[in-house]
Amino acid sequence: MKSLKTDSRNKDRHVPQRSCAVCRAKSDKGDLIRLVKSPEGKIVIDTTKKLPGRGVYICPDLECVERAKKSGILAHALKAEIDENFWPELEEHVKDFGVNVKLKIRSVLGLARKAGALMIGSERIEAEHKKTLVILAKDSSDGVKKFAASRQSISLDMTIKELSDVTGLRDSVQILGLPLNSGFAKKIISITEERSNAFER
Repeated sequence: MKSLKTDSRNKDRHVPQRSCAVCRAKSDKGDLIRLVKSPEGKIVIDTTKKLPGRGVYICPDLECVERAKKSGILAHALKAEIDENFWPELEEHVKDFGVNVKLKIRSVLGLARKAGALMIGSERIEAEHKKTLVILAKDSSDGVKKFAASRQSISLDMTIKELSDVTGLRDSVQILGLPLNSGFAKKIISITEERSNAFER
């Protein structure tokens, strides 16, 4: 799953980046999985990103995992043998990595909709005349992105179809809004920032 970014709040804050040991693509630390060689010489998934020892990063992508498995890149980078039982564990972690964040966001948006706090579409957001957290689908049109540019917004790694499913509408939903001072907006911001914040402590 790619980066979840807040566009206005924290836009000047430095977010550390690392390169995937397999494909060499650079990403925010929070969007990569850290693997570390423990003092006992065992390769483990560092879910806290704080374990001591030699570490490397890999994209939460099954293709990168498969390439790593075939090439021996991770074993070489970590200077350790990798047990065959490790690979299924890493694959499961990769699958869960992006899903967990999406599930949390979908849950919050679903609750906001039931509570009547969710604004759907740019016209509704414009009509509210209140401070709003704008939520964009990653495949929103240029016009919608331009509308959101002047507001506090979050670009999610969710498609128009996924946002439409959350709202229960068949229409193509590209943009949602939540009152900025609502608990729903604060929760969405918290979810999208929690991984990045963990690496800056």
